[in-house]
Amino acid sequence: MNVTHYDPILIGQTSKGEEIDWTFTEMNNFNALFMGMSGAGKTYTIHNMAARVFERGTTFHVIDIKGDFGYENFEKSGLGGIVRPDDFNDITFDYFNGASINPMQIPRTKEGGGVLMTIEAMKSLVKTFSSSAGPKMLGYLDEVLKMVYENRGIVHDDEETWSRPSPDLNDLLAQIDLIFNVISSGLPVGSVTEIMDAFGKAKARAEKAVGMMEIEEAERGEIEDKLETEAFKLVELLTGKVKQQFNYDNIKAKKKSSGTVYEHWKKDSLYSLRSIIASMVDSRLFTGNPSRTMPNKINRYDLSMISSQHQQVVMRIVASRVFAMGVMETRQKNSYNPKHPSHILIADEGKHVKEISQSALSPFNRIGTEGRGYGVGIWCGVQQPDQVTADLMKNFCTFFVLRTPESSVQEVSRMFGIKPAFLKLLKPQENAMFSANSPWTLVNQFKG
Repeated sequence: MNVTHYDPILIGQTSKGEEIDWTFTEMNNFNALFMGMSGAGKTYTIHNMAARVFERGTTFHVIDIKGDFGYENFEKSGLGGIVRPDDFNDITFDYFNGASINPMQIPRTKEGGGVLMTIEAMKSLVKTFSSSAGPKMLGYLDEVLKMVYENRGIVHDDEETWSRPSPDLNDLLAQIDLIFNVISSGLPVGSVTEIMDAFGKAKARAEKAVGMMEIEEAERGEIEDKLETEAFKLVELLTGKVKQQFNYDNIKAKKKSSGTVYEHWKKDSLYSLRSIIASMVDSRLFTGNPSRTMPNKINRYDLSMISSQHQQVVMRIVASRVFAMGVMETRQKNSYNPKHPSHILIADEGKHVKEISQSALSPFNRIGTEGRGYGVGIWCGVQQPDQVTADLMKNFCTFFVLRTPESSVQEVSRMFGIKPAFLKLLKPQENAMFSANSPWTLVNQFKG
């Protein structure tokens, strides 16, 4: 049976048998909070809500920290009749040949902030990746990123250029290496670039020649002679470059000049920045197989095989991308303030969200506070109230409060206005206090 967002979802029944329905079209926003201690049935409840909303036509983006949101998990929750294996797009991150996500990708709408906002996001990302990144390193990073985008012809004040292929961390690392070599050698940027380019081309020719000669089963001595010839050509070229720099007129002209643009840059700070970017490249989380989100799917970002620090880095990028998708689609369709969402972001481990959402402009907070107008919502699963930021807490519209630890009853009661006596009626895996623009109701959710 085809259903739409105007068809209500049966949440469950009260103890008196009264049915409780819910629909996005009657909500102030698309955000939901699921709170309950471990084993209370929180993930089961999210599964059921997600499956029913998905079949009504919403694309999901699930940040899966523990591996709880694959098709087999939904099937165990009794949802095999609603979702199928091909409804899932699994995007797995690991340190080998998993998915990657490019943090230097420019959003294609002004709401995404263009080049400047992407640079600011990169600086925050590097700081998150390594707490050792100080103000001087981040200042250098700001300058180098501007150079990298300029090299690609991507200009902040020209929105049409934002659709050009964005650079990635390999390009950033190459630019840092170039600047470091310029500082170390005292040569002009152009000369260093030519020297590095000449060396790279010579090495590539040598590798190609060796490969061909090995296929032809050439003798070892013959191969060595070929390599010596290529090396001699490179030496001649480099010698010419050196002679261009070491002549009287050039030396005198340089002595009179004010110096290079990098004369005040500190090599140790630049090298430390390089080490951080190199570590990000080595992780393969940002330069490997590009992740591909798919519309009308449950896109599952499996982060269970990477460290908690790297999980938070990827989460930040994913949230930013989801918000950008909603903005772009809204602008293309001129569908501002829709009745139902086009994208929902799920983060079952809300404590990670809080950790990276201290700024009001963090992507999670932006979805929570601005997402309604662009058809985007966020669902958070947490174990206790202090795992949610104040900005997000003010913008949830749908609530499931499941069994909470005895020590949290008073705090939960004050925060949500639920009488302690009702909270004590909650039983794990059985019921929840539910509210959606309505008074709190004790409901056996998604049973029967």
